Amino acid sequence: MPEDVRILATAQWEGRGHPFEQFGITILEPRAQHPLTDTSYLSEKERAEPDIMANCAASEQMAKHLKAVAQDEDGNFYGYWLHPQEQETTQPPLVIKVDTESAYWELCGLTFSEACLYDISFDNDELFVKVAAELAELGISIPVGSREDLAELSADPAPEDMHSRFFDAEREKLGPPS
Repeated sequence: MPEDVRILATAQWEGRGHPFEQFGITILEPRAQHPLTDTSYLSEKERAEPDIMANCAASEQMAKHLKAVAQDEDGNFYGYWLHPQEQETTQPPLVIKVDTESAYWELCGLTFSEACLYDISFDNDELFVKVAAELAELGISIPVGSREDLAELSADPAPEDMHSRFFDAEREKLGPPS
């Protein structure tokens, strides 16, 4: 477990909290169900829809390549992209945000904390500095002073492309739309 995730998880589980909780982001329990594999919310009518089921099957395959770390209050989750075809690199694993519509967002930053800070601060430099200071109080250093200075990593293959390929293959198995 990366050190910054360990620090965030420990603070959360001990009830001390961490800065991302104010934005609805919580670290998942170690044995929590992977967010991409949870289909409990689907109705019987939705389960009869080939496109929905193809998306569920594609998401199940994507779960093998994404280590879920945290989830926000809107159901989006954050995780590490760990695809076996990823080019060999000395860079750390890329942090991905996956929304409830199966869109995959590659986040900037070399650590989980940097990626979450990138995501929440959007165009607010004051928020970036404030949350970076709160992370420093926990012992998590953010070595840059703004969102724009965070390292930009990219995945190869891109998660969005992989999901699309999995979806197309699953949809083809189910036959033409009725």
